Amino acid sequence: MNIRELDFGLLQCFTTLMSERSVSKSALRLGMSQPAVSHALARLRRLFDDPLLIKNRGGMTPTTRAIELDPEIRALLSGAEHLLRRSPDFSPENSRVRFTIMSPEFVEYLVAPLLMTHIEAHAPGIDIAFRTSDPEHAPHWLESGEIDIRLGWLTAPPPLLRFKLLFRDSFACIARLNHPHLKNRITPAQFIEAAHARIELPRTQVSSEAVDRAVAARGARLRIALQAQNANTLAHAVARSNLISTLPVRLARAMAAQLPLQVLPMPLEVPDARIAMYWHERTHKQPAHRWFRQLITETARAL
Repeated sequence: MNIRELDFGLLQCFTTLMSERSVSKSALRLGMSQPAVSHALARLRRLFDDPLLIKNRGGMTPTTRAIELDPEIRALLSGAEHLLRRSPDFSPENSRVRFTIMSPEFVEYLVAPLLMTHIEAHAPGIDIAFRTSDPEHAPHWLESGEIDIRLGWLTAPPPLLRFKLLFRDSFACIARLNHPHLKNRITPAQFIEAAHARIELPRTQVSSEAVDRAVAARGARLRIALQAQNANTLAHAVARSNLISTLPVRLARAMAAQLPLQVLPMPLEVPDARIAMYWHERTHKQPAHRWFRQLITETARAL
């Protein structure tokens, strides 16, 4: 027997015939005509090279081969039905799931508190792990499942990644409140001549390159006097020195609310930071992932 000859509709006819032991009753139950059921029985006989059901005065009697096949075919149909059944609904309040997010540090800083406030109240079994941005490995890790979501901006995302723009953020400068040369504003010349603090690459690669292009357009290059590993270190260093730094405006304001910093309008034309959410096609229809992506979307709207 060639497996290509298998027809699940034909197998359904077999199990109905085995239950009803009658072509007419099977036709009624299946919503088919009697000739169609008779034709199906003929195909089954050819397929299994056995009479399967033999006519008698009271209906039909199954052969030994038919009796052997019956439980196996029912198990096959049950397995197929289970395979095709839709995934069960996801109940966040009762589920224990861990989601891993790759994110720029400033996005993590903004998003994580709001996410955890919601999760603690409505989905206490959900765990979240943030991971440092790694543009080189992110596509492979999304494909393999090592990470579930990437937050950031990709200029040319791979074909199997879906994405959704979450928000835009302009850039601003931060400097200490009592900076000897800066108060509420900074000129392009002051910006270029100042010593800068910056978070290490590649985590800030897109935004750093945007600033560097704006500076290069003026025939200059910034001096990076401090390269820090995180925004908290950077902000504390700027608050205690004459360094300046360029940050997304939401993060700059958050840092200025905690430290003696002033937020200065960006003196050069730099495109807004665009933050999108990326996920792999393999998780697109999974209920848990759909719920989590919606939660991230709603969190971004609240920023």
